[in-house]
Amino acid sequence: MFEPELMGTIATLYGVGAAGAALLQARQVLRRRSSCEVSARFFATYAGGYAVWLLYGLSIGSLPLILVDAAGLLTGVVTLGITLSMRGSLVRPSSWGRCPERAPGTIDGAHGPPAPAPG
Repeated sequence: MFEPELMGTIATLYGVGAAGAALLQARQVLRRRSSCEVSARFFATYAGGYAVWLLYGLSIGSLPLILVDAAGLLTGVVTLGITLSMRGSLVRPSSWGRCPERAPGTIDGAHGPPAPAPG
């Protein structure tokens, strides 16, 4: 059906592009000037997964794995860095929880119907 080399090239190109999709989230964070809607833990896990697969790709000498996972690790770390820097200092983890409390009854702290009155 398809030549293995062609499929390998297509898979690698798609993988690098998909790995770069994390930068779309970074762009949103920068545009909104807030990272409170973004899960920093997700991007830490995202980058960590790519790091493990990159090490595996290096250990077996697989260029497609190396390229895709290097791109994923890079974009994950960049997005995580932007997310955390919008919350405070990258060198002071205590500042990373600096998101304002969400108002009761709202979805994102700024929009939505007011919370019903108690009792």
